[in-house]
Amino acid sequence: MIKKLLAILALLAVVLSFSNCSSDNEEDDGLDFSACSLNGPNFSISEVTGNWVATQANFDIPGTTQQVDVVAEGGTVTLNVQADGGFTLVITEVGEAGETTTGDLAFCEGIFTVRYDDAPNIPEILNASLNGGIFQITGPVEFDVDGDGSDDEAFVILVLERS
Repeated sequence: MIKKLLAILALLAVVLSFSNCSSDNEEDDGLDFSACSLNGPNFSISEVTGNWVATQANFDIPGTTQQVDVVAEGGTVTLNVQADGGFTLVITEVGEAGETTTGDLAFCEGIFTVRYDDAPNIPEILNASLNGGIFQITGPVEFDVDGDGSDDEAFVILVLERS
C-alpha cells in the first residue's frame, strides 16, 4: 500500500509519457534505473531532499465515490528524500501502525520514476511538481481505499510541505 503511494512520490516531475532508458543492464521491464538521472526537466532530486509532511493525502477509486484522505481523517504521511534519491515514506492512518515504504527516486529520460526496494524490477511513474515550496504527486497507485485489507487500484493526490 505504501510502496504504491511512494510511487506517487515519483511525482517529482510532470510526466507526459513514459520512455525506457536503455543499456546492456536492462531490468525485466526494459528500464535500466542506473542510467537514470537525479536531474529532471522542472526540478531535481536535490531540490526535494529533506523531510516533508503531507497536508493532503487523498486516495480515490476512479469511477466510484469511494475515497479517503488520510490527513483529513487525522492520520499522517511523511516523506524523507535523501540526496542520492533514496526515500522513506511513512503513512499512518488513525488507530493503525505506520506503514513504511522505501526505495529510490530518479528521472529516466526526463520522467519522474520510483523504484521500490521490495520490487526493484517494477519501476513506477507519476506526475510530480515542485512550486513555491509545495511538492505535489499525483497518479495511479495501489491503496486500501475501502478498508477491506486489500489494496485497490486508486488515484492519489499527495500535497507535501517541508517539515
